Amino acid sequence: MMEHLKENFQALDFVLFFGIVALSLGVGGFFAFRDRKKKSTDNYYFGEGQISPVAVAISISVSYTSAVSFIGIPTDVYLHGNAIGWLPVSILFADIMAIVYHIPLFHKLKILSAFEYLEMRFHRSVRMLVSGLRLMGSILHLSISTYLPALSLHTVTPLDLRWTIALTSIICTVYTSLGGVKAVIWTDVMQAVVMIAGMLATYFVTLQSIGGFHALSESIARGGRITMFRLDPDPRVKYTVWSMLFGLSINTYFALICNQVYVQRWLSCRTIRRARIAVAMSFVPLALMNVFTVLIGLAVYAFYEGCDPLLLKRVTKADQIVPYLMINLFRDIPGMAGLMVSAAFSGNLSTVSSGINALSAMILSDFVGVCFPELKQTKRVLLSKILTFSLGTTVMILAYAVSFASTNILPVAMSISGLFAGPVAAIFMMGVFMPWINYKSVLMGCSAGFLFLCWIQISVLTMPVDKTGWEPLHLSTDNCTFSDEVNRTAVSTDFDMISQPSSAGSKEIGLLGRTVFAISPYLYGLFGAVACIIATHTASLICGFEKPSNRIKRLAVPLFSWPQLYPMCMRQYFDFDQNTGRKRNDSMGSLDTAARSGQ
Repeated sequence: MMEHLKENFQALDFVLFFGIVALSLGVGGFFAFRDRKKKSTDNYYFGEGQISPVAVAISISVSYTSAVSFIGIPTDVYLHGNAIGWLPVSILFADIMAIVYHIPLFHKLKILSAFEYLEMRFHRSVRMLVSGLRLMGSILHLSISTYLPALSLHTVTPLDLRWTIALTSIICTVYTSLGGVKAVIWTDVMQAVVMIAGMLATYFVTLQSIGGFHALSESIARGGRITMFRLDPDPRVKYTVWSMLFGLSINTYFALICNQVYVQRWLSCRTIRRARIAVAMSFVPLALMNVFTVLIGLAVYAFYEGCDPLLLKRVTKADQIVPYLMINLFRDIPGMAGLMVSAAFSGNLSTVSSGINALSAMILSDFVGVCFPELKQTKRVLLSKILTFSLGTTVMILAYAVSFASTNILPVAMSISGLFAGPVAAIFMMGVFMPWINYKSVLMGCSAGFLFLCWIQISVLTMPVDKTGWEPLHLSTDNCTFSDEVNRTAVSTDFDMISQPSSAGSKEIGLLGRTVFAISPYLYGLFGAVACIIATHTASLICGFEKPSNRIKRLAVPLFSWPQLYPMCMRQYFDFDQNTGRKRNDSMGSLDTAARSGQ
């Protein structure tokens, strides 16, 4: 079925593709050689704070724009319309929160891990809990990010999917372990050029092929692909303004703030000002790349309107539609197909390398450093590289497991993100903005919230659930003009998984299957965060709230700088006179000691 496509990946395509791979490995080798005498974790993980904010900004943007975005978002738009176009608004929310509150706080505390703050604010047990949740969620996300470009490479080359997954994992692991964060950031800069070129070429060539903007607008209007203004208040409808704005905001807060990948980028800048500049600058390319992924999805729909390759069985999975389009568009232009697949592949290299490097730092700080505080620097660096190889191997194995999934990947990625985003985001929010909460209440409340989300997700997979608000929009083969045998009634496994209500035989869908279990997966993070905050405050009524006299005020930040907006019972927890955005804490050692001794 796909063999005729693989013949179109010619010699020049392979040269361009593997040339970009060689450049990535070369950057890792360069920094490994240049910094061979610097045997410190500060250099390996943070570049000794000497990395340009411009490079950091580009690294942040391309680390977030993974293959899940480059392939998953266009596929989702193709199936469900452009509702995901609200994503840049949620990114702006997370960036503002980072610039105003989190960057000054984390910089002044001089922490190695994002979760080290939670030990200072709450207790070591909270730090270990959240680190474990973040570790599991990140590994699952990285496995999805590895699978998608491997699937693209498999689609357009003779390589078996198992080998493309292995190749993707090995490349990321090798250059990350060699050069540390410097290799990751400067390779991100190079890969950003490839990704942007690929996005622009795919969109504008597709647009030209369908006849321009007017033809595009008419096509998406006929197909009902303008869904981003759907105001339906029903939380069971998968794509609405509310599920996108509020649900995605929690997910992006989790992804961009409660994430070692991005905290590591902030701390690789020497000052708070440089870190803020990096985050502010990162928004523009990040928003533009997300806008173009949505536009690509709309253009792909217009290109295949009335002749859907899924219904034609030209592809076996929805996530193959974008690489299939690339081969169709660029079959007569030598090297362009290789460049386009390289763009998707670069998105994966950036995300997975950043993630592996950050998870290695997190494990070293939150687990190894806690158990072996006297471990020498040379052994820490060696252990860091061993952890990098181990994490790369784990991601490769899980990516192979993901390859057995039959549904398109973006909803799966959002469901996994929501499962971990809700509890983790709630803990960080309560830590920073609600200093009256103590660690016992957090442990009980957020454990309950996480178990609540697990119950929902397991039930969705195992019980009859009404998914009438989840079905894809109309696709057809009515306009096909070639002689392929078309099955107009049989739909691919992707559609069976997405559009049909889940049922076990003839089991009737119960009340929970029509209500709680049927909520949009984009709302999992929001529901989880709200459940955790409510459960934690309920637990505080039993265990007691934190006493103002026991709280170190510099570990909390008021959400509003006007004391009059807070009742007196809350006002006493904050120090409104301090300016956390301008002063570095010179007595960090005593603060850290006091925080830990107070637990």
